[in-house]
Amino acid sequence: MDQLERRIKGDWFEIREATQNYLDLKSYFHIAEEDIKTHVNKLKYSVEGGIVEYKRGTLSPLFRVLENTKYQSLGFDILENQIRFVHVLLYITLIQRLFAEGSLRFSKKKKKEEEISPEDLSFKHIIEDIGRRIKENAAFENHPSVKMILLQVNMYRKEQDTMKKLLPTIKQESKRAFVLNFKKRYTEIIDKIKRNYIDLLREEKEPTDDTKNVLEMVPLKETLTSLTSQCQTMSKIRSTLTFVRDEKYKTRGILIGLAGEKDVIFGLFEKELKAYAGFAEELDAARLEDYGTGDIPSLLNRTLRNEIIRFLEREISLQQAIGPV
Repeated sequence: MDQLERRIKGDWFEIREATQNYLDLKSYFHIAEEDIKTHVNKLKYSVEGGIVEYKRGTLSPLFRVLENTKYQSLGFDILENQIRFVHVLLYITLIQRLFAEGSLRFSKKKKKEEEISPEDLSFKHIIEDIGRRIKENAAFENHPSVKMILLQVNMYRKEQDTMKKLLPTIKQESKRAFVLNFKKRYTEIIDKIKRNYIDLLREEKEPTDDTKNVLEMVPLKETLTSLTSQCQTMSKIRSTLTFVRDEKYKTRGILIGLAGEKDVIFGLFEKELKAYAGFAEELDAARLEDYGTGDIPSLLNRTLRNEIIRFLEREISLQQAIGPV
């Protein structure tokens, strides 16, 4: 048991160290794109209860498995699968915590008449603005939208170099089609640059009452204690499961004991919901009508779920554009 306790404490210490910023968190967990997509779908299916429904739904099968260990051994494949689920669940809950503490920013409620059109933007201006801001603050280069812009700029330059090298070798009757193909590619790249720049401007724009996300109108930081406890309990579950996997023998008692964590973690979910219910006074009637519900916990849960889905899908797109590291 001493070894298990050391594993639990050591893992939680490393996780706390990694939660200083999202890049450290992402590097620590190093989750496969396939697993992220699986959990994005789980989030999308959590229609009524949002983020809390997703967390309950992910852990419920595990606790059913743990209850069954009283009567039968736990297969290696099942154990490994549950470790993967808890690993990603912990990661996503830590992302939720980063949103709650303000380290990650929520999307804005957009008004169509205020949308920025790509046609209104100058490619040259975007490149100059991004370059100037990186010189002023090197950390600006790590922003997801800026990463995408720089990636596309690099692709644009490569396309230019390729065209210059190949153009002299193309037959005269084929040059027009050749140049048109490259122009089409340039247009696609520039459009992606402009759209990522628009995303950056939207995020940086000071929210008004009409554009402010409903999650910015409630004191989400009050949920930090509950979320931290959730993460610590999930980490304990993950550490215990990996310990059992590694030890293999004489571990049934540990798994049976781990089933008792259900009351702990589900109690923390209830505490989270009560906190959301207490935020009712922070939202005026007009805003509730705008979002189509008077059920505060459900409203906040669904909106949190949507924000996390948006964030994860953006990360997937970024990783696909960059390629394997």
